[in-house]
Amino acid sequence: MLVPCAAVFAGTVYKWVDQNGVTHYSDQPNPGAEKVTVESPKSTNVAASNRPADVARPTQEESGPAYSSCTISSPTNDQVFMNVTEVSGALRVEPQLSSGHRISVALDGKRVESVGNADTSFTISPIFRGTHTLNLVVQDATGAVVCSSPSVTFHVRQPSVRGPNRAR
Repeated sequence: MLVPCAAVFAGTVYKWVDQNGVTHYSDQPNPGAEKVTVESPKSTNVAASNRPADVARPTQEESGPAYSSCTISSPTNDQVFMNVTEVSGALRVEPQLSSGHRISVALDGKRVESVGNADTSFTISPIFRGTHTLNLVVQDATGAVVCSSPSVTFHVRQPSVRGPNRAR
């Protein structure tokens, strides 16, 4: 039963460091990103014991926190914003963010500075016309990624100053 599930963890991740020295990870390629291949976890056979004392259970610190999800709940994928100069967003990390961990949100591969460690909402202002991608990453105290969200793509439509139907 574990063999089919292990294949889900294998994949390609892209890693890059922005001009502020912040390391980012994504499942989408970005300019200047290096490709990192994530291997499937190794499986081991463990013999069952009748005595529970023989089984060593990892502590929370040893195994790290188990985030059941970290997602960008707003904006939604392929959402279109018309005639806006700012976009508000919302994040969801479950369970709640552990001590020493931090949230990092990237817009088009660049960190959004308005997101704090415990913030679940943010505003991007100014936002310019075009298609944009958001990524959410939760990092532990050492900077290792412990949870990452799927990319969310949204679109901003604004009238052109040079458009033939602009208001006069």
